[in-house]
Amino acid sequence: MKLSRLNKMIAGVMIILTGIGLILDSLHIISFGLFDLWPMILVYFGVRWWTNGQRVRGGIVAGLGAFLALAYWGLIELVLPLALIYFGFRLIRSRKPSAVERYGAREEQVVPPPVYSSNELHRKETRARTEAGPFTGMQPEPPLGPAGILLPKDSRSSLIGDFHLTSGRFELSHLHIWHGVGNVVIDLSRAMIVQEEALLVVDGWVGDVTIYVPVDLPVAVSAEVSIGDLEVFGHRQGGLNRSVTIRSEHYEQAAQKVTLNISLIVGDIDVKYI
Repeated sequence: MKLSRLNKMIAGVMIILTGIGLILDSLHIISFGLFDLWPMILVYFGVRWWTNGQRVRGGIVAGLGAFLALAYWGLIELVLPLALIYFGFRLIRSRKPSAVERYGAREEQVVPPPVYSSNELHRKETRARTEAGPFTGMQPEPPLGPAGILLPKDSRSSLIGDFHLTSGRFELSHLHIWHGVGNVVIDLSRAMIVQEEALLVVDGWVGDVTIYVPVDLPVAVSAEVSIGDLEVFGHRQGGLNRSVTIRSEHYEQAAQKVTLNISLIVGDIDVKYI
């Protein structure tokens, strides 16, 4: 994420917290003053160091700032209940819905699975073992196939940082991207759709999500943002709790198509044709 964008996000968060604090102070719920935001300075420099590659120092300073902020504001006792609520919510949402639950019942006839000969099965198993590589207990870098093609992977996650799929070809079947703070940019003109209906899911906390879609690619888009702007193929919304659902013409009849599910807490979502 660019530094200028980081400065804007942190400044926006501090302004929001200041407004909330002043409202609660005026209602005599808490005692709040502008000086009470000084722990956010540590969070700011911690995040800057993290994005500049100094992750140990940045993580320690940002964590210390967050802890001091919670302790200084008297909210430290709410950390455990909120953490339990968050992980419970993530556990509920992590259930993978079936195709009928997500897209509704289909009228097409069930296509039987392909039948392979013993030699073909042996070649597929050998290639799968070669691509998987030895188990080392660490998550490897995204593997590259022939001609620099990015091989499919079910999920990607990043707490702080950007995620880009804009250079090189990549296969798309079912990809789930989660990011905490950062920008996501994906160019679907670089994607090779390996099945009839591919699925791309992007979930994030703070940042921008930009998806470039070829004009000849049928897509179904479902996007929602809690705080920020939302623009899908020229349909623009802004404010709080905005959502939009758009489907390309002749989407159901298309031989190859992509479903986009985008969810963001704070930031901008932009899905545009190229």
